[in-house]
Amino acid sequence: MAKLFLIGNHRPSFALARTLHRQGHEIWAGHNGYSDYFERSNSVTGSLPIPDFANESACIRSIAEYCEDYGFDIVVPVTDRATRLLAGYRAALPKSVTVMSPDPDIVARCVSKTRMAELCRTEKVPVADYLPVANLSQLKRACESLGYPLVVKPTGEGQFVFGHKVITLDSPADLDREFAAWPAEHAHLLVQRRLSGNRINHYFVAWGGDILTACAIEVERTDRADGSGYAVEGISITPRPDLVDQTEALVEALNYTGVGCAQFMTARDSDQTSFLEINPRLGANIAGAEAAGADIAKTLLDLTLGRDIALSEEPWSHARTGVRYHWAKGDFSGWVWRLRQGAGLGASLAGALRILRGMIRSNVDLVFSWRDPVPGLACWFHPVLRRLRNRKDAGQRGVKAPN
Repeated sequence: MAKLFLIGNHRPSFALARTLHRQGHEIWAGHNGYSDYFERSNSVTGSLPIPDFANESACIRSIAEYCEDYGFDIVVPVTDRATRLLAGYRAALPKSVTVMSPDPDIVARCVSKTRMAELCRTEKVPVADYLPVANLSQLKRACESLGYPLVVKPTGEGQFVFGHKVITLDSPADLDREFAAWPAEHAHLLVQRRLSGNRINHYFVAWGGDILTACAIEVERTDRADGSGYAVEGISITPRPDLVDQTEALVEALNYTGVGCAQFMTARDSDQTSFLEINPRLGANIAGAEAAGADIAKTLLDLTLGRDIALSEEPWSHARTGVRYHWAKGDFSGWVWRLRQGAGLGASLAGALRILRGMIRSNVDLVFSWRDPVPGLACWFHPVLRRLRNRKDAGQRGVKAPN
């Protein structure tokens, strides 16, 4: 039995913990700030507070001390920030602890959009035309040069532009509306041609550049009407041969060992595709791959523990097709956001019906489980719980809590 310490609670924590807990392993949660209430899961033995990721030295020192005091065998970075933190400070952890993450050089290469673009050129992996920009004038010229529709996105993983993962632009009017000013927190942004189809994610575990198991999932809807934002509904599909070849080429070129998620955009009216990124961590919607039978969690743990794993001639055939996932809470939050942005009655009603349909036809929710209901319910009631917590904290300090 292994003792795992998961850092950076997020949606994929649930799929990993529930699978490995059923196999007899002990799961602990390291939490700071907002989480999906993973620490309340009945798959979790205990939880430990860690400092904010912004204070890297204090955070890694806390994790190292917990590893010594509690005897953890494996530390699992779940979120982007946790992955980058542990990649940079892996040597600070006790030598007895294994980090369930690709090597730091792979993490650094994957999170660099420019280095991955260079690798794509070498491996002949299609990438939609893009231009880096550093100010509003360059942004406008890039939009004119590339032509609409476009997306504008940060150059680094885990970053946002005006609170969005990407900003979509369908016309010069969108550009003027969305970029009245340059986002001061960004020295550079990327402007890229936008394909009109859905995103396809390849969840995989690899060893020495060979894929051990994988699952292809098509993202059918996100929490934003323009298709940006977080995925809320998807389905496991038969892998496209061209995208399989591209993923395998990149994984081999990186000599990749560990878990990852390769993402591609597609076009509705053609076979055109564009590589987006490889996330060197558990994908946020990994529960869909687990429900489809890809055995990502088990294979990853076996790899981390150094157990013998036989290479399969058909690593993409482990997962069943037609398995649906849904993230009901995220879907609802996106609906509320659109409502506040002025969505009309018809659009709001249609959105509510889509949420209901997603809940009915899905095989798995990314957070909620009838066998483990407390975290999911806490997520739904998070605004109320947050207000109660703020009032309690304010009362302890002797000040009046804001309404």
